[in-house]
Amino acid sequence: MTNNHVAMASPHTAFVLGNGPSLRGIDLKNLSGFQTVGLNAAYRYWQTIDWRPTYYACLDEVVGLSHKEAIAELILEGRIESFLLRGNLIAELGQIAKTHKVLNFDSLRSRQSLLTPPTITTGSHAALWMATMGFEQIVLLGIDGQYKEFVDGAERRDGIELEIVETKAANPNYFFDNYQQAGDRYNIPNPRPGLHVEAWHAAAQQLQSVDVTIFNANDRSEVSIFPYVQIDDFLGTGSQIAPARQKIPITEQPSIGLSAKGPKSGTKAKLGRFIKSQGRGLTFAAGVIGAGSILAGHLSTWQPIPLLLTMITSGFLFSLCALLLYTRFGVTEHLARLQTMQDSLTQRLADIDRLGHPNR
Repeated sequence: MTNNHVAMASPHTAFVLGNGPSLRGIDLKNLSGFQTVGLNAAYRYWQTIDWRPTYYACLDEVVGLSHKEAIAELILEGRIESFLLRGNLIAELGQIAKTHKVLNFDSLRSRQSLLTPPTITTGSHAALWMATMGFEQIVLLGIDGQYKEFVDGAERRDGIELEIVETKAANPNYFFDNYQQAGDRYNIPNPRPGLHVEAWHAAAQQLQSVDVTIFNANDRSEVSIFPYVQIDDFLGTGSQIAPARQKIPITEQPSIGLSAKGPKSGTKAKLGRFIKSQGRGLTFAAGVIGAGSILAGHLSTWQPIPLLLTMITSGFLFSLCALLLYTRFGVTEHLARLQTMQDSLTQRLADIDRLGHPNR
């Protein structure tokens, strides 16, 4: 619930629990009456306080496999309502993942246009996941965007992959000691500068497109595009809203939200797709009409007036063929967009019905 100056928690609020240092000192049990989504290896802390979030997400393909056994235990114990996991981990989990509680992110992303931003991070896409389930208000906790790329005890492996070879209790990237332990594998947090912040910028554009309000409860976060609320007040009688320190950057990434618009619109883009997909048809039409023109020219002994009429007729016939092909192409694209929209809405209604959450 919000007005112009004050915001407070409601049944339509979801909390995304990042694992940054700003989460240290926050009593997660105070969130037990609300909908929460926890991420990655934070289960190690939840086990020490005997607490679980409502949902769980792990979207890093390396991290997921590295914590396969622990994630399997979380599924089997039955305390978390739903899991958003990558396809490679689901395949490894086998029968354990064959439950309505486990959602395949890769499959869901193909149906839910809200999840399409190309830079995938567990935090940003967990927020988008909450939006697909109908939450109107999302609060970020522990989303700091401040990473030390190489921590003590880690060694390089293939590509951008790292492995913890020695457990170091203190880790500047996380809110509790021993978050990462010997044997854990993961990717460099930002394989290119600002990747995580960039992912939140893209997510913010998507959330704007469906009128979802998002707050950050860390006023020093590098993710500075969201208004700030004080978490204790937000959970109580309401928190004053402090404006975002930075505007959401405008990029070429379309904010398509739940509308499932599909490919980029615009005459130039559409014409390019038409030529690419209908090139063979256009070439065939040009060949047939060209051959007919040569034959007609030969029969008319290449006299100027009959030849001119032949050229005009050929041009008209080719234009007519191109127009018919373009019309068919446009109708096909429109029907595909409608089908995508129907699939997206059907999946959303199914998720809401299964999980029992309020719909906006």
